[in-house]
Amino acid sequence: MYMQKVRHMTADYSHSAYDIISDSAALLELSTVLNASTDLDFILGNILLSSMGKLMVSRGVVLLDADDQIYRVRSVKGFSAEEMESEFTIPIGWDHVVPVSSLKDVPEASLRHFAQCVESCGVDIIIPMLLEERMVGIIGLGRKITGKEFASADLTFLESVAAVAATAVKSALAIENLRLVNRRLDTKIQEMNTLFEISREMNTTFVPDDILRILSYALMGQLRVLRYVVFTKSGETLEPVVVRLPDFTPRPELQQALCELRETIVFSETRKPENPQEQWLSDAGLSTVIPMMSQHRLRGVLCLGERVGGASFDRPELEYLHALANITISALENARLVQETIDKQRMEQELSVAKTIQKGLLPKSIPAPDLYQIAAINESSQQVGGDYYDVIPLTEHEYVLAIADVAGKGVPASLLMANVQAALRTIAPLRLPMPEATARINAIIHANTAADKFITFFWGLLDTRAHTFTYVNAGHNPPYLVHADGSMTPLQAGGLILGIMQAPPPYGVETVPLLPEDTVVCYTDGVNEAMSKEMDEFSDERLEQLLLNNRNLSAADLLQCIRDEIVDFTRGAAQSDDITMLIVRRCP
Repeated sequence: MYMQKVRHMTADYSHSAYDIISDSAALLELSTVLNASTDLDFILGNILLSSMGKLMVSRGVVLLDADDQIYRVRSVKGFSAEEMESEFTIPIGWDHVVPVSSLKDVPEASLRHFAQCVESCGVDIIIPMLLEERMVGIIGLGRKITGKEFASADLTFLESVAAVAATAVKSALAIENLRLVNRRLDTKIQEMNTLFEISREMNTTFVPDDILRILSYALMGQLRVLRYVVFTKSGETLEPVVVRLPDFTPRPELQQALCELRETIVFSETRKPENPQEQWLSDAGLSTVIPMMSQHRLRGVLCLGERVGGASFDRPELEYLHALANITISALENARLVQETIDKQRMEQELSVAKTIQKGLLPKSIPAPDLYQIAAINESSQQVGGDYYDVIPLTEHEYVLAIADVAGKGVPASLLMANVQAALRTIAPLRLPMPEATARINAIIHANTAADKFITFFWGLLDTRAHTFTYVNAGHNPPYLVHADGSMTPLQAGGLILGIMQAPPPYGVETVPLLPEDTVVCYTDGVNEAMSKEMDEFSDERLEQLLLNNRNLSAADLLQCIRDEIVDFTRGAAQSDDITMLIVRRCP
């Protein structure tokens, strides 16, 4: 059996005392040399040179334990390392010199393969280096130059060399591993410092182009990558923001496929493209695809070509790239949020100015005609709105009252509201018949607005001496004329809303008398259509009942009563539309 100890091969001769002393001296010297050094290559070289020189052998090799049952060639003498495989699986150890020929018929296929390989390179015997019953390596030697067989004394000497070498090799391996760990730690610390510097540089600017420029410097300067593409998320798609790839044209199907990326892809001999999109990336010279994540969401993709020199990325470098990609996308996200904040603040400032201007377009004070009360309110659902009311004195006893509601809300509606106010204040002093004046206002609005914009408009002339109210309703919610006796009349005479047609049918006009304690209540649809948190409307019926029940109140008190009811009704819900009211009441 191949595990039997081999002490005699084919030749045996007496070993003189001189030879014993010589061997002992050689072993002592070898032990001194080996234990004085921590350089593994130096130790292995001396092991082979001492053994080969002593026994006159021209070929030698040392294999070291790299992992469980895996032994790798670490040092060779007398032949090229390329002549032998670099790694072998040896599932069993032994404690003595073994001739290679004895392994050629063993059951284990891996051992037979090892024996065939080393024998083809001229290795004749193998000697285990044992430490604490564990084989840390194997010494292999070829035949003697003289052609003689190894004597038992030679084998004893080799086993002694292996015993002396095992401790030195184990110590050198430990030191080499420690140095490797230290190098990796130094590299990791350097990478962390570099990433810290890059992160600091990226976070001192909120300009996306500057952040991407820093990324480009890191890719080209540190990682030696000259061909790359950076995608960032824009809405629901990925758009290329940096392209360092000749003739690059993004494909919609590729951009869509990259949106689903969650793990790094590295094309290699063992990882081929798996779909047309991956094949396109590979054909374009992009070999590494890295997702750029922020808060567990894909915000970008980094596609890299080969490095200068063709070297591929190892695992630590891929980890570094992941960190670099995530730092970059976080900086870009911060820049985006900062820009959005700046834009929002600027918009809020502009809206604040617009709100101030819009408030300036409304009457600064409400006139107080003899025997009449006038009250009004305007509350926008946003900072600026599209509702409008006005009270314009024409003479001591004539006043123009108007209320309007522009389609939509916000800035566009407020601009149209300003247009209505300018048109009304220009035309009202001309004292034209109200139907003609309304047609002129309509023409101005139609000429200055888009086809999908329109305005509901109601205006009238209050004559406090004749106690009459002459009005035109251009598609607005009919105001209520509430009488002291509890009857109620909607003011509906008029025509089409403003802005729909350049020359609509002639507007109708109506004059109604105002008796003592009569009240005209004008409002926009933000009143009757106010929404509760249950999505119910305030409704025309509720408003009519409220007006009848409170018809004896003053104009200001009635306005406040309506406002309080709306607040109670909509409690817990956001204001859904602008609220505007204009109330005129004849005193008793």
